Amino acid sequence: MSLDGTSEPHSPAAPRAEGRKAAITMALTAVIWVALSLWIAAFYNQYREAQLRGQASALAVTSAGALSNALNQRLAQVRGLAAFVAVKAAENHPGEIEREFPVFAASYYQQVPGIRNISVAPDFVVRQVYPLDAGNLKVLGHHLLEDKRPGFIEAVDRAIQTRGLVVHEPLEMIQGALGLLARHAVFVGDRPWGAVGMIFTISTMLESSTIGILEGYTWGLRTAAGSVVGGDAAIFAMHPVSVRIDLPDGYWEFALAPAAGWKEAAAKGAEVTALRFGLLIIGIGILCLTWVMLQRRESLERLVESRTRQLTSANRELERFSFIVAHDLQEPLRSIVSFSQLVERGLSTQLTQEQREWLSSLGTAARLMRALLHDVQIYLGENNAPLPRRQTDAGEALATARRKLSGRIHQTGAVIEAGPLPMVWADHHRLSEVFVALIGNAMEYRSPERPPVIHISNRTERGFEFIEIADNGIGIEEAYFERIFEVFQRLHSRTAHPGTGMGLAIAKKMVEHLGGTIRVRSTVGQGSVFSIILPSAPAWTANARLEPM
Repeated sequence: MSLDGTSEPHSPAAPRAEGRKAAITMALTAVIWVALSLWIAAFYNQYREAQLRGQASALAVTSAGALSNALNQRLAQVRGLAAFVAVKAAENHPGEIEREFPVFAASYYQQVPGIRNISVAPDFVVRQVYPLDAGNLKVLGHHLLEDKRPGFIEAVDRAIQTRGLVVHEPLEMIQGALGLLARHAVFVGDRPWGAVGMIFTISTMLESSTIGILEGYTWGLRTAAGSVVGGDAAIFAMHPVSVRIDLPDGYWEFALAPAAGWKEAAAKGAEVTALRFGLLIIGIGILCLTWVMLQRRESLERLVESRTRQLTSANRELERFSFIVAHDLQEPLRSIVSFSQLVERGLSTQLTQEQREWLSSLGTAARLMRALLHDVQIYLGENNAPLPRRQTDAGEALATARRKLSGRIHQTGAVIEAGPLPMVWADHHRLSEVFVALIGNAMEYRSPERPPVIHISNRTERGFEFIEIADNGIGIEEAYFERIFEVFQRLHSRTAHPGTGMGLAIAKKMVEHLGGTIRVRSTVGQGSVFSIILPSAPAWTANARLEPM
C-alpha cells in the first residue's frame, strides 16, 4: 500500500519469472518422471522376459520329455526286434525268422502309431518287410550298403562299428515322404549277420507326443547336424530356449520361443497394461508397484534358494541310497558266483559242454556285475572322501601303480618311460589309482601293429602341475574326448575290450575332487596324451575352486 492508502501496481516481471520457474520445474519433473518411467518400463520388460523364459524352459522340458518318451518307445521296439533276430540267427534258424517275423512285427505295428515299415536285412539286404503293402514291396531286395542317399551308408557303418542302434538323419523314404529310420546291427558272435530297421512317420510321432499343442509358442526340432525334423526352422534364429534330446548315437535339439518374439510377448498382458496406466496416473503408484515387484523377485529368489537346498538334500540322500544298494547287492552276487561254481564242480560229469558254458557265462556276468557295483561305490563315495593335508610324491604313486600293473605290463610287453615327477597336493592312494586307470587304459587300447610304449612327463603352467601320460595306441576321435569320461560310456564292445566302462570317469572325478581335472588330446592311429592337471597349492583352502585353463 502507498502512504495515501492507494494500491501499488504489481511489477509485470514478477509473474513472468514465477511462470518460467514453474514451467522449468514442471518440465524438469516431467523429464525426470519420463526418464524414471522409461527405466521402470525397461526394467519390468526385462523381468517379464526372464519370467517368460523360465516358463518357456519348463514347457520345453515337458515337451521334449514327451517327445523323448515317444522316441524311446519306438527305439525300444527296434532293440527288441534286433534281440529276436539275433537269438534266431545265433541258433542258425533262418526259417524261424522268416516264419515268425510277420507275427512278431504285427504285434509291434499295433503298439504305436506311425510305423511305416519293419524290415529284416540279412547280409544287409532287405529280405522281409512288414506290412506288405505296395509301397513297402519296393524295399525288398534293397542293399543297405549300396544306398546312395546322403548319410545312409555312413549310418549303417556306425551301426556295425558300435554293434548297436543308430538313428539316421530324416530322409526321403523309398516309399515316398519324409521318414525317421532307426537301424540296429545284428551280430552272431563277432560276425555281422545283417541288420534290422524300422521307419517311423515323423509327423505321426510328433502328433503322438502332443508337441503341436503349444498355444502362443512356436517350436522347432533339429538334429545335431542341423537337419530340421519338425516345427519351424526359423525358430533357431529367435534366441529360443533349447533342450537336448539324447539319442543312442547323437542328439536332437528342441527349441521353443513365443510366436511373436520375446520382446513382443513380454510387452503383452494385463500386468503391462496396468503398469503403463499407473505410470500415466501417478508416480507413487509406480514406486509402490516397483517395490512390490522387487519384493516378489526377492521372494522368488528365496524360493529358488529353498528349492535348491531341498534338491541338494534329496540328491545326497539318493547318492547315499545308491551307495548302500551297490554295497548290499554284492553279497547275493558273491553267492551266485559261489553256487554256480559248486554246481559246475558237483555235476561236472553230468553237464554237457553247452551247459558248462552257460554256468561259465553266469559266473562271468555275476563277476562283471560285482565289478560294476564296486566301481559305482568308488564313484559315489568320492564326494565324501577326505582331502589330503599334505603333498605327496607323484613318483612314488607311479611306482605303486606299476607294481599293481606288473602282470599286465609283462603280458603286453609294455615299455613305461617316466621322467622326474613333482610333489603334488593329492593323497598317495587316489593318485596311484588314477595312474592305474590311465596306464591300464593305454595298454588296453594299444595298437596291434606295435608294442605299447608309454611316456610319463611333467610340466608346470599357471600354478598347475601337468602330469602327461602319452601312448602310441590306437588313438581316439576328437568327437569322443568328453564321452570317454562319462559313466558307463564305451567306444568298443565289451567282448573286444573288457571292463566296466567307469575307469576314466572315476579317475577324472578323483582328480576334480582335488581341485584339478583330466584332459586328453589324441590322433587316431598314432596315440593319445592324457593330462592329469593338479593345482600347485591346495585349491580347497581358497574361497573359490581353482580352474585350470
